[in-house]
Amino acid sequence: MSVWCQDTPIGPITIEFGPRGVREIRFHDDLAAPAVGGRADRSIARQLDDWFRGRRHDFEVELDLDDHALPPLATHVYATLGKEVPWGETVAYGELAAMAGRPRAARAVGSIMRRNPVPFVIPCHRVVGAGGRLGGYGGGLHTGGSLTTKRWLLAHEGVLLV
Repeated sequence: MSVWCQDTPIGPITIEFGPRGVREIRFHDDLAAPAVGGRADRSIARQLDDWFRGRRHDFEVELDLDDHALPPLATHVYATLGKEVPWGETVAYGELAAMAGRPRAARAVGSIMRRNPVPFVIPCHRVVGAGGRLGGYGGGLHTGGSLTTKRWLLAHEGVLLV
């Protein structure tokens, strides 16, 4: 397993790699030392730089999420979010639940977003509360995300919430 630390406009992030690809992205983790970057490391670093500069709207990376033991609903919701909610758009938790075929699972979708192991790649910041309310933002598995971060990410994509 290797780790890559990278500065971003919202603070440092840590990218953890498993044998098959990106395993986890964490906010504000300055405890992990940068590893010598391999080919995959530099690829995600360039993609993140381009994303933060607005030159890229999605990612082309292999994910290695097996260690997270994601339940089938989480895997399905993440895939639905990635396919159905592009850069610059948002979706309410309940709407995403309905899009994933589980219209009564808005709370479950909220929990799934809170446990997202790869923010940005799986754009959980695009999921908002009913009526366009900001909702919450934990930034994935670890603490570090905040509503300020979510506002910044949405504004970066041209989304202005009330």
